[in-house]
Amino acid sequence: MRIIWLPLAQEDLSKIYNFIADKSEISAINVSNDILEAVELLKKFPQIAPIEPILSDYPETFRSLIVRTYKVIYFAHEKTVFITSIWDCRQDPEKLKNTIGKK
Repeated sequence: MRIIWLPLAQEDLSKIYNFIADKSEISAINVSNDILEAVELLKKFPQIAPIEPILSDYPETFRSLIVRTYKVIYFAHEKTVFITSIWDCRQDPEKLKNTIGKK
């Protein structure tokens, strides 16, 4: 499997890093590395995470891999895993549905 980061997910990761780095660069690096390492697992185990119920209305089967307080939202198609968003679990879940709808 290969991993493709969609633009929204790349932007999410950058925003997370920058937000945390304002307080602690080391913490920002640690959180980013944890997310990147979790995503690497998807190459071997693309179905490791549960299906994301809030996104069940979409034609893709979205899954959410939890890393710290974030969900890595993704779907797999053929031999590719598409990372669509990095979602802060402390937000309203309905907002996630609206965010993914804009992809």
